[in-house]
Amino acid sequence: MKKRKSKLSYSNLAMKWLEKRENFVKESTYANYACIIYNHLIPEIGDMPLSKIDNEILQDLIIKKSKEGKLSNKGKLSNKTVRDMIGVLKSTIRYAINNGYMDVIDLNFYYPYDSNKSKICALTKNEQKKIIDYCMNNECEKNLGIILSLYTGLRIGELCALKWEDINFKKNYVVINKTLQRVYLKDKYGYGITKITITSPKTKNANRIVPLNSEFIDYLKKFKKSDENYIISGKIKYIEPRTFRKYFYKVLTSLEINNVTFHSLRHTFASNCIRLGCDYKTVSELLGHSSINITLNIYVHSEFFQKKKCINTVYKELA
Repeated sequence: MKKRKSKLSYSNLAMKWLEKRENFVKESTYANYACIIYNHLIPEIGDMPLSKIDNEILQDLIIKKSKEGKLSNKGKLSNKTVRDMIGVLKSTIRYAINNGYMDVIDLNFYYPYDSNKSKICALTKNEQKKIIDYCMNNECEKNLGIILSLYTGLRIGELCALKWEDINFKKNYVVINKTLQRVYLKDKYGYGITKITITSPKTKNANRIVPLNSEFIDYLKKFKKSDENYIISGKIKYIEPRTFRKYFYKVLTSLEINNVTFHSLRHTFASNCIRLGCDYKTVSELLGHSSINITLNIYVHSEFFQKKKCINTVYKELA
């Protein structure tokens, strides 16, 4: 088969692809695509003609990016970033192939296993008690948000987007149908800018209704002033995730709790549910996962004493 002689560069191709995608994805998703293309792909292969790109070049790029440090600090790019990069690479190259800009190439890639992958730890019972006691003894909207996440497993973006109108005080539940986040965009001159977006969650499963304990509902009523106010700010103006995260870390520092992220509250909620015998399907729906497999892979893991019990049971059966 004769090779195509397209002079179109990857950079031009990526811009065409981005322009098409902008009409079909959420702004935050588009921002993620743009960030990957501008910060990672164009600097590496932007000037390269599509006719010169093959599987080996792209595979080498993936290996390089998985090993190099981030733009702003040291350390490897996360597995998620590398996976997202592979996704964008595949989509842009498929777009080029389908539109006749280049020949078909192999799009099967591998990336190095990260043995140092960070682990999100659940809070111990003592740490949970310290946090709850602190929040209860220092009542304010921000501390209410911390407790709410620990009791419901809400993501920080969901929590920041939550208004009092989202809570049904008669039927004791909260409606999760939006998320707040700061996204990275490029303006018309090519300069990087950031902006706050409040949109529906990424997946339909993340739109959900989470029941609330009746006693906790009574506690929530103390803070409500207006349906239009954001819950964790107590005002008509929101608090964005990075600001709320910084506040949470200050609380942890005062309590001398280390190696914990805000996401640990969600992880702790899920671990508590499973440890107390809640069925996996229910836990998955409460967390807003797109499938029960995500819940099983992330949160369902045997404790050592359970493994020991299993071994002892088998030994006694065979002895």
